[in-house]
Amino acid sequence: MFFDLYCPQHGWLHKLDPRTKFGVALLGMLLFITLSDIRFLLGVLFVQHLLLFSGRLPLARIIWVWRQLLRLLLFILIVWPWFAGRGGQTWLTLGPLALTTAGIADAIGIALRIVGMSMWVFFLLFTTRQSHLVQGMVRLGLPFEWGLVLTIALRYIPTFFFTIQHIRDAQAARAWEPRGNIVERLRGMIPLLVAFIVNVIRTGDTLAMALATRGVGRGTPRTSRHHLHMRPLDWNVLLLSAGLTLLLLWLEAP
Repeated sequence: MFFDLYCPQHGWLHKLDPRTKFGVALLGMLLFITLSDIRFLLGVLFVQHLLLFSGRLPLARIIWVWRQLLRLLLFILIVWPWFAGRGGQTWLTLGPLALTTAGIADAIGIALRIVGMSMWVFFLLFTTRQSHLVQGMVRLGLPFEWGLVLTIALRYIPTFFFTIQHIRDAQAARAWEPRGNIVERLRGMIPLLVAFIVNVIRTGDTLAMALATRGVGRGTPRTSRHHLHMRPLDWNVLLLSAGLTLLLLWLEAP
């Protein structure tokens, strides 16, 4: 089964040129990388979610992203404060490890950065068709083959994720459940791994035939039925995004 992250809607985000979305996403990631104040990070994350909702993206899609990141975020919030270094008020000490207010703040900042940067990636995938992503990368100067490889890789991440889930469900319906110590559990995962490898090989063969029928790799210039055009809305969004980015960087500068 094939899964696509693109969410067909009639919101204004879907009408933007892919190059505009690339610019907005890069500026947004720049903010999450450079900003250190948690208040600014929370504000950018809030505006980011308002942007997604304004584009008529379903709430279920946003919740799905949060669910995928939940375990990683919990791990960071639980483990990171103990290794972030000392600073601020010490709440608890366990040998060489110390739980401090500075460590907790660092953990929250890292978690917010991971969520924000992930949301910008899904912002592109939720609102842009695969063909438009490749076309936008090519218009920015990236070779067609490179853009195609990158887009296929991004698109097949959820495909393989859901494939593993379906294989696990199918094996569980046959009373499969790995038990015992870690070695026995790893051995019990062999049927799951074999089924997954077979599925990947079949998917790769189908993808190769699909690309061959479309003339990929022939070396001739690629053509497109629909051409990308930057409209006034695109330029306004880029200018507004750049202005807000510079403003936030200036406000946090010492």
